[in-house]
Amino acid sequence: MEDFVIPLSDEYSDIYFVEGELSARYPYSNSMLIGDYLIDTGISPKRLKRLKKRFPINHVLLTHWHEDHISGNYIMKNVKFYCHSKDKLPIENVDKMIPLYNVHNTPVEDELKSLIEILRMQNVRVDRVFQDNDIFNIGEQFKLKVLHTPGHTAGHCAFYELNSKIAFLGDIDLTKHPYYGNLDANLIEFEKSIAKIKKLDVNVVITGHRGIINGKNNIIEEINKYEAVLRERDDRILSILAEKKTPTSLAEFKGKNVIYRKYNSAYKDFELIAELLMIEKHFEKLIKMHKIIKKDEGYVLN
Repeated sequence: MEDFVIPLSDEYSDIYFVEGELSARYPYSNSMLIGDYLIDTGISPKRLKRLKKRFPINHVLLTHWHEDHISGNYIMKNVKFYCHSKDKLPIENVDKMIPLYNVHNTPVEDELKSLIEILRMQNVRVDRVFQDNDIFNIGEQFKLKVLHTPGHTAGHCAFYELNSKIAFLGDIDLTKHPYYGNLDANLIEFEKSIAKIKKLDVNVVITGHRGIINGKNNIIEEINKYEAVLRERDDRILSILAEKKTPTSLAEFKGKNVIYRKYNSAYKDFELIAELLMIEKHFEKLIKMHKIIKKDEGYVLN
C-alpha cells in the first residue's frame, strides 16, 4: 500500500483516502478512491501515476472545475470522466477558467496561463454529466450519491456513500479559508450547501484540503467552525461600513484584509481580485438580509 493511500473503513474494503502532495496544500488537493472510481485528480502527477499502478481506475468523478482538483486529468487515459453539468465547460476547455476568475486583461491572466502550463493541464471530454441525488452503483458494496452543493462553484458537488456513511466534501473543505472568489460562486448558495452537508448522517468525512475527520460530533464541530468564519467576515464588512459616514464602494475595500487576513506574497495579485469578488457576494447576502442597502455608488448600513 502506498503511504498516501489510507483505508477508510474496516468493514468496507476498497474505499480509501488519497492524500494530496504537500498535505493537500494548493496547488494540490485530496482524493477519494472507491472501487475503480477516483474522485478528483489533483493529488500531484507523481502520486497519481503511483496510484494508477497500484489500483485499477476506470472512472473519474470531478467535484468542480478548479485547477487544483482537475490538474491530473491528462494522466488519466482511457477512463470515463463525470462532472455536474454546470461545471462541464471549464473542464472541457481549461482556458474558460480565466474569465471565471475575473482576471482577463490583468497581470494575473498571464500568471494563470503560466500555471496551467506548469501543471500541464489539458482539456478532457466529459463522458457524462451528473445531477443532484444521482447514484453510482460501484461493485457490490457501494452506492455513491451525488450531492449538488453549489456556492464554491456553480456545479460543485460532494459525494456520500450510503452504506459506509463516508462523505467526500470537495471544497466545502472545513479549513479556516472558505473560498467563493470566482464569478460563478455564490455565498448564499454556499451557506445552503453547508447546511445540507450538516444534515448528513456521516461517520467519516474527508475534504479537498483537510485530512480524515472521524465521528459525528467532531464533524458537526468542524462544520460549525467553518460557518463561523463566514459570519466573522460578515461582521468585518459591517464594522467597516459602520465606521464610515458616507456610502462605501466595493473598490474602497481593496487590500483591507477582509477575507485574507494576510496576503500570500506569491498569489497576492490574485487574492486581491478574489477578495473583492467574495466581498461583493457578502454585499448580496447582507442586502438580502436587510442589513445594508446600496446607496449612490456604494453601500451603507440599513
